[in-house]
Amino acid sequence: MNPALSKKARHKIEILCEQGCSEVNQLLEKARAGDELDELSEFTSSEILLIIAELDEIMAVYDLKE
Repeated sequence: MNPALSKKARHKIEILCEQGCSEVNQLLEKARAGDELDELSEFTSSEILLIIAELDEIMAVYDLKE
């Protein structure tokens, strides 16, 4: 995991991942579309970018397996 992520951000990523791949993919689609991400509203814009990048990397591993 990116060392620049705060403990709070790492925890949020874990919570999001526990919701499943489809939920994470929906969040990533919203981010790509420029939609507001209510799930990440407690984070700054720079933190959100780091979280989205981390989730993208996590999901890329699953995409390779398919």
